[in-house]
Amino acid sequence: MNSKFLLLLSSVFLTIILLIFILVYVPFLSGFFVYDFIQIMLIVSLIAISLWTLHTILTISLLCYNKKVPSFMKKNTRAYLFLLFPVIEWMSDLWKINKDFIRQTYMKLNNELVLSDEIKLYPKDVLLITPHCLQKSACEYKITNDVNNCRRCGKCKVNSLIELKEKYGVKFQIVSGGTVARQSIKDVKPKAIIAIACERDLVSGLNDVRKIPLIAIINDRLNGPCVDTSVDIEEVEKAIINLLKE
Repeated sequence: MNSKFLLLLSSVFLTIILLIFILVYVPFLSGFFVYDFIQIMLIVSLIAISLWTLHTILTISLLCYNKKVPSFMKKNTRAYLFLLFPVIEWMSDLWKINKDFIRQTYMKLNNELVLSDEIKLYPKDVLLITPHCLQKSACEYKITNDVNNCRRCGKCKVNSLIELKEKYGVKFQIVSGGTVARQSIKDVKPKAIIAIACERDLVSGLNDVRKIPLIAIINDRLNGPCVDTSVDIEEVEKAIINLLKE
């Protein structure tokens, strides 16, 4: 999975090098040797971004081979992905690579970066947050305001998530949308988040809470987007265990 992502990053790097070549050598070949301030700053910026791209490629390569990555490299890689992920998505269009695949890879890389920090927290500092589409659409008992309103019938995964909440003591909220999710995070003030959603919403969520470690878990959409979705409970439990103190 990471190989295609590295290919896209390499494409970004080569594109930047091409732009630098155009900005530097085209005026030279045409006989115009005067570079104005804006042009010089643009060249310097592109050189810096190209080096940053190489730095990110190296970090991801180390993660692929389970090598220890210094914290400053992980921090710089997170910042790079946050700022330049739209460019990576654009490059995926050129290469005809599915955007959801690229987003899935981004989520996987993010999770590896978070887990490699070996964060260990108390249960009260971990927030498990999920969209309301995990609940059966035909269910008459709405739980976005209070998960305890769930009747625990087992027809959807909400009951299983409540069981994880009770077993490990983490905080658990079901939200109706991104705005409510952001407000919940602001109110709870967690030190780490486990978020369940679709690829697009998870990318958006990562950008919104980039200062808080977030483990992203992609939901299963067997019935189409935003209706009667599901999730791998074992994956959620594993994420909780990885974040908690022994």
